[in-house]
Amino acid sequence: MKRFLLTLVAAAALFSASAQLTPNKIVVPDIKGYKTLTGDFHIHTVFSDAQVWPATRVHEAIWEGLDVIAITEHIDTRHQKMVNNGTFVKEKCDRDYSYKLAKKAAGKNLIVIHGGEITRMGMPPGHFNCLFVKDNDDICAAAEANNHDHVLAMKGGLVEARKQGAFLMWNHPNWCKQAPNETKMWKEHKEILKEGYMDAIEIYNMACGYTPEGHKWALDNNLAMLGNSDCHMPFFYEIDYLHGAHRPVTLIFATEKSEAGVRDALDNRRSAVFAEGNVWGREQEVRPLLEACLKVKNTQWKEKEIVVEFENVSSIPVTLTKGKGSEDTWYARYIVIPPFSTYTYKVRPLLDGDKQPAFEKLSLIHI
Repeated sequence: MKRFLLTLVAAAALFSASAQLTPNKIVVPDIKGYKTLTGDFHIHTVFSDAQVWPATRVHEAIWEGLDVIAITEHIDTRHQKMVNNGTFVKEKCDRDYSYKLAKKAAGKNLIVIHGGEITRMGMPPGHFNCLFVKDNDDICAAAEANNHDHVLAMKGGLVEARKQGAFLMWNHPNWCKQAPNETKMWKEHKEILKEGYMDAIEIYNMACGYTPEGHKWALDNNLAMLGNSDCHMPFFYEIDYLHGAHRPVTLIFATEKSEAGVRDALDNRRSAVFAEGNVWGREQEVRPLLEACLKVKNTQWKEKEIVVEFENVSSIPVTLTKGKGSEDTWYARYIVIPPFSTYTYKVRPLLDGDKQPAFEKLSLIHI
């Protein structure tokens, strides 16, 4: 009995130590009127050209504290080796099988979106993700019916995906393999956009980084902005968790945590991107998000200085810059407040002609 109890104690200690070693999860506060969900809408598994089982993708996302992921296998035949040779499934053409496995593994712990990636070579047309699909085999068949022409193949796949009610995203327009010299929207992309088959642009991809051109196109054309991993390897190969890194994520500002809530937010363009310590998005979401992340815990007004205590309650590092109207105050031009930290700053004014502190002219924070 004593040995049994000691074993239990040791196991409990090991579990506690493991929990403490878990790197900081991605934590982003809600904004007024919406729940802030974190998601990755571009993920691959062994069922196309990656090296990870679908259930593992689910566990990785739960471990990082994500709310939603999309399994987006390359649905074209050349990437579907494991499905086509029947290695894992009896049906030789079930391009939705990885989604089914992920959905089962997730249970109620994670929202799993049914997706797929139409992958044409070269640019244009590049790659498009289709989210909220029903049957990837039908999308593949519609695309490959026009295999002689990549643009027609892409359009055929997108038309079928739209018939299924899919949400359509242009992936990594800045990928160097497709855009080696410049990032541009080709006339074929403009046609796809004009015909109503582009709902979003992936403005951040883990392999390609941030694309300011894609960000501007999203703003100019009222498209949703997404940031995703496009991960093919296990995440611990790609992300330096022990030093506080995390995967890029899309921030979804939803009315509820559900698949319907995610879709409503995307349809209404309530999204932003969090990657590399930066948040990119529209001001109507980013400004309230900043206000939710940063709290002023305490302010002390003294004779010759103001002492301000800030608290960052999120995984997002916050940078404050000296605002207009504060030229006669003495404090740092830039203040960086790391995630989950409290910082105290002293603000000292320059003196007016009567040698009195000019606090009434103070404008502390410029966003």
